[in-house]
Amino acid sequence: MMTSEEGWTQFLGTVGRWGLALAALAALLLLSAVPLDISGFAGVRPFFALMAVYYWSILSTAPPPGVFAFGLVLDLLSGYPPGMTALLLVAAQAVTARNRKFLLGQPFLVIWAGFAVEALAAGAVQWLLFSLLALARMPLLPVLIAAALSALLFPLSVLPLAAVYRALSDRPEPP
Repeated sequence: MMTSEEGWTQFLGTVGRWGLALAALAALLLLSAVPLDISGFAGVRPFFALMAVYYWSILSTAPPPGVFAFGLVLDLLSGYPPGMTALLLVAAQAVTARNRKFLLGQPFLVIWAGFAVEALAAGAVQWLLFSLLALARMPLLPVLIAAALSALLFPLSVLPLAAVYRALSDRPEPP
């Protein structure tokens, strides 16, 4: 039987772990919303939110409404049309979840390559949607740079994402 002190400690631990997850999501939202100042390419934004959705979708399944809400907040912070990033993240989550069993047993390089492909696909869809909304062909190079930067930064994002995952679960080490 659990004492009230043990129950309180367990409750605080749970609140702390979820607080850590929310803080990580808030940091990713802010990082995703701020464009990088790359010479000649104003507005390039690496897909930090996609990194989290991809990585955590390999390890466990998050509810699509939560992923959609995460993307909707990012759209509002970024000045994008509401729902654009949200739909992209839900689609990316569905693709990753479909390949989850395969990805779980793979070395990190395969997971990294999978993310690079997903980042390029997300960037292409985003470019297409922006072009359709503008009724003009938007420049493709900034999207390619954002996808390439995302792929290059993905290994660095895995360390904090794995730490948050470990804090939220009693599961074994993620890949």
